[in-house]
Amino acid sequence: MSAPAPVPLVILTGFLGAGKTTVLNRVLSVQHQRRVAVLVNELGRIDIDAGLIRRRAGDVLELSGGCVCHQIGVQRELWSALEDVVRRSRPDLAVLETTGLAEPDAILRGLDELTADSESGQVPVRVSAVVTVVDGEAGLAQLDRHEEARDQVRAADRILLSKLDRAGTEQRLVELHRRLHELNPLAERAAFASGGAGTEALIPWLFAPGRLARAAGKSAGHHGHHHQLAAATFVDPAPLAGEAVLMVCQALGERLVRAKGFVHVAGESRRGFLERAGTRTTLELGEPWDGEVPTTRLVLIGEGLDEAALQRQLWACRAP
Repeated sequence: MSAPAPVPLVILTGFLGAGKTTVLNRVLSVQHQRRVAVLVNELGRIDIDAGLIRRRAGDVLELSGGCVCHQIGVQRELWSALEDVVRRSRPDLAVLETTGLAEPDAILRGLDELTADSESGQVPVRVSAVVTVVDGEAGLAQLDRHEEARDQVRAADRILLSKLDRAGTEQRLVELHRRLHELNPLAERAAFASGGAGTEALIPWLFAPGRLARAAGKSAGHHGHHHQLAAATFVDPAPLAGEAVLMVCQALGERLVRAKGFVHVAGESRRGFLERAGTRTTLELGEPWDGEVPTTRLVLIGEGLDEAALQRQLWACRAP
């Protein structure tokens, strides 16, 4: 009888206090179709975060006593925990919340080594994605001071910005976006609205495969449809950091064929006008809003645009 397929493992990482447990609690607080196993890597033996999650999840394993990426004993405890939770719970997906000082690359190397050492050659999990939570308020200073924070961003398939309402000034938010782009230009930066609709959008994003899995799927199923044009709209009354909005559009490169609309630029009484014409994307300030409720209304047209992806990326541009 063939062995069961490895369970996809999402590594949820981020520096101390970034909001990883808040993200997990948000996801686990709603009912969805997948059975999710959660493993918590505690640094030290304080059980507060794991206790919070235990109220939401039926199968939480706490890995106390050290960081999985530094001690081989704890690495093997992680491997044993993964095998145990997969055998007992038969989950559809597993999530490992790392300590805030974890080095994701070291975790990945450790799992590779333990796979190689496995006598059966069978593995309980395969790493599906690395998702890094970055604190919108403290993230810039943490990236400047701590190599661990920079390593977590470099390893990410996707970056989730938290605490944007406490990010300070618009310029600090723009600087954070620039810094993240410098460290990892390939990782999508996203945020999600509070409430049920935002959580429903967060769940599939968090659980989605990472770059390597996506690349394999694309090459296997590619049939030459990459020139299909799609339109995406975005409407939001919240003020946005103008430069960050431009970064989102510019990151689409030649895929973005046309863009047009008004932007509620943070700190501005004048309406911003975003336009992509030819090879240039510009954001210029025009007339005052004149009593109208400032609201961003954008239409983007391009090759294979993903409206949901653009929505969460533009949400990450919300100014404090």
